[in-house]
Amino acid sequence: MTEPLSFTGERFLPEREGEIWYEHWHRYALARQLSQHRSVLDVACGEGYGSAMLAENAERVTGVDISVDAIRHARSRYGHQANLEFIAASCDRLPFPDASFDLAISFETIEHIETQQAFVAELARVLRPDGVLLLSSPNKRLYSDAHDYHNEFHVRELYRDELEELLRAAFPHRFWLGQKLLFHSAIWPESGDIAATEYLVGDGGQVVAGRSPDVEPMYYMVACSRNPSMLPAALGRLSLFSDAAETVYRDYVRQTRRVLELDRLLIDRERLVAERDDWLALRTAQMEERDALLITRAEQIAERDVLLTLRTGQMEERERMIVERDTLLAQRDALLAQRAEQIAALNLELDYRASLAWWLKSPWRIAKRIISKNP
Repeated sequence: MTEPLSFTGERFLPEREGEIWYEHWHRYALARQLSQHRSVLDVACGEGYGSAMLAENAERVTGVDISVDAIRHARSRYGHQANLEFIAASCDRLPFPDASFDLAISFETIEHIETQQAFVAELARVLRPDGVLLLSSPNKRLYSDAHDYHNEFHVRELYRDELEELLRAAFPHRFWLGQKLLFHSAIWPESGDIAATEYLVGDGGQVVAGRSPDVEPMYYMVACSRNPSMLPAALGRLSLFSDAAETVYRDYVRQTRRVLELDRLLIDRERLVAERDDWLALRTAQMEERDALLITRAEQIAERDVLLTLRTGQMEERERMIVERDTLLAQRDALLAQRAEQIAALNLELDYRASLAWWLKSPWRIAKRIISKNP
């Protein structure tokens, strides 16, 4: 088995799953019904899976792609089919004579190129006069505008009227189809063929019968021809496509379970957030209480500092008074000592005057005093 190409996001590969798988395979499954006993050109065939599907019914199929690697891969994987060939070429310069094919297929190509008018002209050139072109293109209004989306691989997407104008000159007769992956509940008879199809739509509690899906297509498919009688009548039916493995449904179930799990995680997260908020509220209250205590403590410390300052001043005043008292005491002691000396001297004098010697000398002292007054 040939190894698959690497997925770049631009070229669809049959190994991919999901919506893109349904969209691409459904287009080729529809085209397969139109290819029986016809010579078919598949432009921008890519990996080659679609060309191989068409070759199951067609007389011959030629797949064309500008990528040499894609063509090499397609030849390696599908080249064993005798009525299938792959050629590397540009879609706006097809290497085929005029009127070479009965049916041309071009799915999701036109939005990738600038030379869109030349591309359509080339498709018209290589088709026989009664040939049919089946072309698909994304609806720019829904594909990009409605979702604010930009596909980096798309050069010029088209609105419906732009695609209509582009096709009208080369193909005066066109039959439009819409394609979109939809979600439906299906009920069908367990045995026998389905005789008819009904389309029921629930709208605001009301159920109405419709003739076709009343939704805007994600992709337009256009069957084009220069001969109105060659437009396939089979395209006027509602076409449904699924896969045996129901991959999209399984993906939907997986995503639904994931959403439920995320909802549960969200509920747990909200509970944890509420618990955290309660804890933060308690913590905030504790912090506010602590701040109040700190303010009270700061006020007490300020009062204590004032008292300490006052106490320090009182202590300094007391020390000064003690120093002054000590000075006064020292002065008093000095005076007392001087007084004591004077008293002692006086006592000596008194004792001397009370003695016999003093009295014996008294006449002499009197005489000296008289003499000193009368020289």
